Amino acid sequence: MQRTVSIIAVQLLAALAMAQPLANLLPNPSFEMVEPPPPQRDRLVRGLPDPADEWLPRTFQLWGDGDARWRCPDDPQQAHSGRRSVLLVAGRGAAGLRYGPLPVPAPGPWTVQLWARGEGQIVVGGHRTYPDKWEPLGQESALAVSPDWQCLQARVEPDATCGWWLLQVSTRGQAQVWLDDMSVSGPGLPAVALPPPQALTAGTHTLLHMPCEELPDPSRFFIKGEVRVAAGGRFGNCLELGPGAYLACPTAGHVATAAGTIELWVNLLSPGCDGVGLNLVGVTGWDGLGLCKDQYSHLSFDFHANWAPLCRAWADGYTYTWRPGVWRHLAACWDQDLMQVFADGKLIACAYEPRTPDMLGPELHLGDAGMRLDDLRLSDVVRYRLPMPPLRVKGQRGGQLPRSN
Repeated sequence: MQRTVSIIAVQLLAALAMAQPLANLLPNPSFEMVEPPPPQRDRLVRGLPDPADEWLPRTFQLWGDGDARWRCPDDPQQAHSGRRSVLLVAGRGAAGLRYGPLPVPAPGPWTVQLWARGEGQIVVGGHRTYPDKWEPLGQESALAVSPDWQCLQARVEPDATCGWWLLQVSTRGQAQVWLDDMSVSGPGLPAVALPPPQALTAGTHTLLHMPCEELPDPSRFFIKGEVRVAAGGRFGNCLELGPGAYLACPTAGHVATAAGTIELWVNLLSPGCDGVGLNLVGVTGWDGLGLCKDQYSHLSFDFHANWAPLCRAWADGYTYTWRPGVWRHLAACWDQDLMQVFADGKLIACAYEPRTPDMLGPELHLGDAGMRLDDLRLSDVVRYRLPMPPLRVKGQRGGQLPRSN
């Protein structure tokens, strides 16, 4: 079923939303957090930089077919707030953005709110996602765009059997539309407050905190190879791990297996598709854990015992397009009910009812050669969580999320 929402109704809904702020699930609502586009051979050969308006708003997928195109310029005069906004231009084709998949823990309507200006129409809808495919939800809202910035709102309501869905905002017909300041809220889904906007602090549940402003205390950490303090961290200084670098400390007192959170900022010094496996945080040996990028560009978090995997959550090929020199926030959270992995605030992997070993090996390995680290914190509680669909809806115990591309 297709619905066209009138401007009057949209304005009333938007006014209500602004009076009662929504719990926004989008970690990059104003498109300020960007990354370079995938490398192009001719630019690499000629040593040309990537144009500023081709940088990608992180956590979103942008697409265009036919003659349609998109841009995300660094131009505060065009944005509704901040420095960046997304421009969708279409004639015979269509352009749009997607976000997700988003978990559906309970039935009920979802609210999508955004600021838009330009000419033409945008369509707000989505796709129901499965482990191997996705299909239209069967409902969408067509919204007319005016020349001045206007807050628009639409409702999406997945049916009771839908476990995951993918948000899509796209053009319809000829259009030239600027988008900014998006929000998505769902029944019972709180914002996870990621990535953190400021440096982390130690507290009651903190087991290990490394601000990385100076070299770790050699009486508490084993340091080998090229490990040095460098400027230009995510917050102040950072640690740069060069050739032969090895940084470790005792596992005891720094990791709790029953429940916990590992979070850090990482900046790779080579492309994510370099075919090299990198440890981010790990306990190696018979009984251990690992938050890592493997040689196939998968990003994963796992526990193992007697060398056998107990549980694993992973995102296939997630780091393949990562370019060097970009700070990214990663967080892995677990307890007896759920394991979740977030990248730049977006849920990218989860596993239900994870199994953890009774004990871990003696050495906690932090980082790897070929990266920079900043603001690392390990806790004995789950600090970030999104409620999940029931197991009967999801249809699998986990590891990967349903397809999003």
